Amino acid sequence: MKRSTAFRKLFNEPGLIIRPCAYDALSALLIEKTGFDVVGTTGYGIAASAIGQPDIGLVSFGEMLERIRTIINSVSIPVDADIDTGYGNALNVYWAVKNFAWVRAAGVRVEDQTWPKRCGHMAGKQIIPKDEMIQKIEAAIEARDEEDPDMIVGARTDARSVAGLEEAVERGTAYAKAGADYVYVEAPQSLEEVELLLKRIPAPLAFNLIPGGRTPPFPVGELERCGVKYVSVPMVCLYAATKAMMSALQLLRETSDVARLGETGVDWSAFNEITGSRVWRQRELKLLTEEELLRRYETTEIDEIERKEADETEKQWGK
Repeated sequence: MKRSTAFRKLFNEPGLIIRPCAYDALSALLIEKTGFDVVGTTGYGIAASAIGQPDIGLVSFGEMLERIRTIINSVSIPVDADIDTGYGNALNVYWAVKNFAWVRAAGVRVEDQTWPKRCGHMAGKQIIPKDEMIQKIEAAIEARDEEDPDMIVGARTDARSVAGLEEAVERGTAYAKAGADYVYVEAPQSLEEVELLLKRIPAPLAFNLIPGGRTPPFPVGELERCGVKYVSVPMVCLYAATKAMMSALQLLRETSDVARLGETGVDWSAFNEITGSRVWRQRELKLLTEEELLRRYETTEIDEIERKEADETEKQWGK
């Protein structure tokens, strides 16, 4: 089954979907290994990890496409891609969606901010006219239908923070009628607002939850009770990884004790398991000649290779 087909099937089933977001291939891989059904991508996290800068429109279309391609290739579950504003007008959106379909994105979401955009929880946002956004949605759907009719197209509005709740309702309704598979309203301020949006916008609704962001920390169970379909958690990997790296670096700076760094994260064997070292060894044994394998390992048996590697590691560390 195509990943876009699996994603649409998931979207059509009852219940709330949780969308943890990845900023690179490793974080995507961990999301899949933890058992989630879909990986989202975070422009905020990609800006931080790719160029070390804030999410204010500094990452180009090509850079975003390449990073999301690597994320898609690292997992087998659907990847729902944040494609910002589509990087221009409706023509740019059309071209962007075709490209994301070509790299097998299961879904895309486009937003109604001006370009360059900024993170939805930052001050200083601006939004384009509603009719211009409708053109973008129509362009996205046209490109989707040409390349992968099962791809999910989401439409995001940042109107709540810029122009108020009523404008968010009006835009969300218009985007749903334009054919968006779901509408993502950025930063509602209460569960009462969420319930109002659910009542008035004729499409499945999505929201995101960011620790310290503009959206209150709504309990996911309450959102599901209200009827919310889709909840993104964009920073679940990024913020945790940042804190862990800072702690490890601080330990190294203060103690210079490399051995103690093993206490701050996974070890050699666990990390190799995460990144599929054994799978690649099996592939190596299948594809390389016996002569080359013997030169490398002095054996052609994977268990023997791994035992020898473990013995060498144990000897090195005296365990």
